[in-house]
Amino acid sequence: MYDLIGIGIGPMNLGLSALAHPTPLRTLFFDESEQFSWHPGMMIKDSMMQTSFISDLVTLADPTSSFTYLNYLRSINRLHTFYFYEQLLISRQEYNAYLKWVASQLDDLSFSTRVIDVQDTGDSYEVLVENVLTGERATYETRNVVIGTGAKPSIPESFDSNVIHNTQYVMEKEQLLTKHKISIVGSGQSAAEIFLDLLTSDRSPDLNLEWISRSTIFETLETGKLGEEIFSPSYVEYFNQLPLKTRQEAVSKFARSQNGISPETLQSIYEHLYDLTKEQKERVQIRANLEVEKITYDSQFEIEMRHTELNQARTSTADAVIAATGFSPALPSFINRLNIEFEGEQAWKVDANYRIVRSIESPHHLYATTNLELSHGPAADNLGMSVSRNQLILNDVAGKDLYPVEQHATFTTFN
Repeated sequence: MYDLIGIGIGPMNLGLSALAHPTPLRTLFFDESEQFSWHPGMMIKDSMMQTSFISDLVTLADPTSSFTYLNYLRSINRLHTFYFYEQLLISRQEYNAYLKWVASQLDDLSFSTRVIDVQDTGDSYEVLVENVLTGERATYETRNVVIGTGAKPSIPESFDSNVIHNTQYVMEKEQLLTKHKISIVGSGQSAAEIFLDLLTSDRSPDLNLEWISRSTIFETLETGKLGEEIFSPSYVEYFNQLPLKTRQEAVSKFARSQNGISPETLQSIYEHLYDLTKEQKERVQIRANLEVEKITYDSQFEIEMRHTELNQARTSTADAVIAATGFSPALPSFINRLNIEFEGEQAWKVDANYRIVRSIESPHHLYATTNLELSHGPAADNLGMSVSRNQLILNDVAGKDLYPVEQHATFTTFN
């Protein structure tokens, strides 16, 4: 009998495993991937994290943990180098290496294992899994389950299937650089990073580069200190208690907090554009206020757009299209049999302790580390908030404060 079984091993559930490691809780986590991997298609050279290294998997809950980022640096003899580096933000490649280092030390992670079904027996949950290599199946019993299946790439149905999602960019880059014209669709950080990478890559002088955005301006990431307090346990607890309609309206207000571009990325883009020759400038276009309605393919992509303010049709052609169009929740099919209460079309109802609300009373619980935007606001996918989320889940499973959550840590009072 396990205390907690996790479905999916991304940064959220990996952090949960790391925090559970020194506790008496019996935990087990499954993922169908062969090994830990975090957005390999976006491991762009020099791309940076948007959260401080302090918001690693464990530090904000337990700075003495052996799984801190600083301990990782010590283990690879880079601690003094980092000290002289004097930066809070680290590269995405370095963060991914840190995650893999943590994963290599945890014995409750089971890869190449797909969760087929979860059944409520009344006394516990039975989790049916299948080894993706051998087809062998096994059943595990647990008091609680945490669903951390993350999100899947989202491309509008009106886009041709040959369009590349930004999560495949690194794998496709070499082939992309052979094209005559590349169009990037999107207005967030991923689109900006890809545009910058192509702009600065060793490419053919004949390559045409186009960036299409439906925004009037490219929003910068919220970096004001008081503004960042929405990424705090205090605000998340407040947000979770708001009426559904208020939360739905609030979600649309936080585009800048969630989808803004880091000032450093925008600065670098501008500096490189500034240095282009007249001939090079003619081969680079940044087009704002354009909503892409349809993309078709017949030897070449045709992009049909509408100007959001003039309501006029526009068209463009390209040899390759990269869609930085975000993600949608990856929800396992078996959740339909677990009496889960939903708010809206896909969002399940989740309480302040990250318990998924069910229509039946039960002494054992389902927890969520994914699909939380409507229940927990702009911090739902924020890596910096994953530690406090995991603290609450582990405390709730244990029935006591294994990791007390820091309260009243903001200057702003939200309620």
